[in-house]
Amino acid sequence: MSLIAARFVSASLVAAVAFASTSASADEPAVSAGAPAPAAPKAECVAQLDRAQSLQTARKLRDARTSYLTCSAAGCPELVREDCSRSLVELDAAMPTVVFSARADGRDVTDARVLLDGEAVASALDGHSVALDPGNHVVRFERSGGSVFEVKLVAREGEKSRAVSATFVSGTDPVVEKPRVESGRFPLLPVILGGTGLLALGGSFYVRLKADSDADSLRSSCAPHCDQSSRDALSDKLVVANVALGIGIGAIALAAATWLFDPRH
Repeated sequence: MSLIAARFVSASLVAAVAFASTSASADEPAVSAGAPAPAAPKAECVAQLDRAQSLQTARKLRDARTSYLTCSAAGCPELVREDCSRSLVELDAAMPTVVFSARADGRDVTDARVLLDGEAVASALDGHSVALDPGNHVVRFERSGGSVFEVKLVAREGEKSRAVSATFVSGTDPVVEKPRVESGRFPLLPVILGGTGLLALGGSFYVRLKADSDADSLRSSCAPHCDQSSRDALSDKLVVANVALGIGIGAIALAAATWLFDPRH
């Protein structure tokens, strides 16, 4: 039944109830001025039907169920009672339910306190299903000693007896999954080390080529009687080339190590 049609039915029921109440009061003896006014359960039944339909449209099925139960009671008009009873059956079919459980060291435990969206759930670990509204929920299991286990879930309409469980370790807090480090962060340190290593290797290669060229020039011009300054310059270039080679290899190795042991990988 659509919301507009349901509201139309509710308005019609209110009018019918008011008419019936007026007709009945005409046939009843007058009430003395000092007597209390009679209760109007029929109007309340129609109001509960209207409230239940509004709550159901807002997907607050648990509160809607309470109103449907009220207006389907025997004291309500037959038309209202039938509408509420029919809607109650449809709502029960759509309302999701869950079954809470907890285990420790491979055994079931019943001493855990369960909170659903911050509200304590009575008799949560007795194996009975618990009804809840469709949507996102947070289930929190608490045991004596401070052990806590939280579960986030999305309840779906029509889903019945979904198992929601917690696993505790005796004597210790439950294992909580560590938040994952953001994987999209740029690996700055490995890049800097790798770039430094490549520059050092390039410099070593260039200086070594220059030293080899100078050595060939000395061999062809003055060897073996070249002056000491020319030989010292050649020796310095070879030392610089070897040092740069070592720095380059070390920097590249360190860059690889920092990248491989980064917790984001």
